[in-house]
Amino acid sequence: MSERNMDNNNSRKIVILNELTEILKAREPMDYSEINPALNPNVDAEYIASLDEKKEVEVKALQQAWEQLEELLFNDLQITLQEKNQLVTYLGQKLKEDKQKQKSRAKSRTQVWRSNE
Repeated sequence: MSERNMDNNNSRKIVILNELTEILKAREPMDYSEINPALNPNVDAEYIASLDEKKEVEVKALQQAWEQLEELLFNDLQITLQEKNQLVTYLGQKLKEDKQKQKSRAKSRTQVWRSNE
């Protein structure tokens, strides 16, 4: 993934997180005693329906933001796992090379030079 795409994805994540923050700041906890007809016989159906509509909008906004953020983060996770796997591969190669160099050095130190007889 290019650096420009990563910057764009990071910017999108920040926008989504800011939107989520605004939604959560505006979110008010439900006072069930106010809307429960058994506890408040004066509550009318229109009021409960209007609260339900507001909650439906809130649910959709939260769900959409969650899905977008999840997709972006999953993409980051896949890229990071690929990078980690590549690092493991490079580390294995480097350790193997270093081991062979050590063997080669040890072998050259133990060899005795003899002139042609």
